[in-house]
Amino acid sequence: MAEGAKTGVCATDAPGARLPIRVGAAERELIRAIERYTVWLRAAIIMPCSLFGLLAAPAGNRPATGLLVTVALGWCLLRLSLLGDREARWPTLVAADVSALAVLGLGQVAAGAQNASGWIFAAVSITCVTYPYEWPTRPMVGVGLPLFGLAAYVLGFTLAESGAWSAALPATARGLVELTLSRLSYLLVRSHVRTVDRVAERVAERRRQAAVAAARRAGEREYMATLHDTASTTLLMVAAGTGTDARWLPERARQDLDELARVPGSEAGSVDLGSLLATAARHHAVEVRQDIGDLPPLPAGPALAVFHGVREALTNVERHAGVAAAELRAGLGDDGRITVELRDDGRGFHPGRVPPHRRGISRSIVERMASVGGRATVASAPGRGTTLRWTWPA
Repeated sequence: MAEGAKTGVCATDAPGARLPIRVGAAERELIRAIERYTVWLRAAIIMPCSLFGLLAAPAGNRPATGLLVTVALGWCLLRLSLLGDREARWPTLVAADVSALAVLGLGQVAAGAQNASGWIFAAVSITCVTYPYEWPTRPMVGVGLPLFGLAAYVLGFTLAESGAWSAALPATARGLVELTLSRLSYLLVRSHVRTVDRVAERVAERRRQAAVAAARRAGEREYMATLHDTASTTLLMVAAGTGTDARWLPERARQDLDELARVPGSEAGSVDLGSLLATAARHHAVEVRQDIGDLPPLPAGPALAVFHGVREALTNVERHAGVAAAELRAGLGDDGRITVELRDDGRGFHPGRVPPHRRGISRSIVERMASVGGRATVASAPGRGTTLRWTWPA
């Protein structure tokens, strides 16, 4: 699929979601890494601490402590097994966390109250440290779950100590400090990562602008060279009075105009590529599923090269693929490159075995795209469909 169509993570309407409208590549990598490593870190703390807590528990409290340890171990193993696809599973993950924290905190009634050095508070404490990092895209969850864990701990401690809730205040204060520092440290790290993304975006934009300027200059040079070889030569012949029969002139003028029109990039101005792609998709018998993101204006040369290539490819789908639908994606990548992808699930073919008299892909798509500073690739195999990808600048 076109990477450009996935340039950022958009804000959602899901409860607790507070994503920026656009998340850069560095921030996405940060989110992906910390979501995974914080789960492992919490498991690495809770699992051994709970086992040591079971060994250190008084004989009379060991049955209840054993049940709590079983809950803690099961909780950690469940979370490790559910790594990945967090957004789709977040209600299940939150429900598991709430249940485990409630059982551990209130379980002090049966297993005995534990102060800040006990294993139950260690589980709550590491939750305060890791959750702001583990739920960066849902800060309400990342802060709310540790607060719930602290509340369950204080309530369980108070019930176990017959109302002596004040004895739990030092541990609670420590947990609040850990939660606050963890959240602030995450915000600090995120601000630096976003600075990196902004710099990368500026560099990519400058690169894209330079490519636009280079494409325009190359198109102008080729256009002027073709103009010199066609219309200018014809005008010189007319001025020199070549021949007495002028019937050759209209046909020669039409040939000159056709030759000039074939110069890639000779078209002036900027073009809305999204509109061109939508037009290409509408004017074919093939049903085209479109996923076209926000695209900046392109020089007419590259935009029309993509447009003609997509139109030619859709014609091939209609004639040869044996399917009635195709998928068209387009978007702007983090590196500033425009990527367009057309995919079908048709018969497919061997690109290297196309007969010489059928060179539409090579001439109409690949060569034309290369002539305007872009790149076009084709991936296909018999029975596996065909995927064409246009990238500009190359």
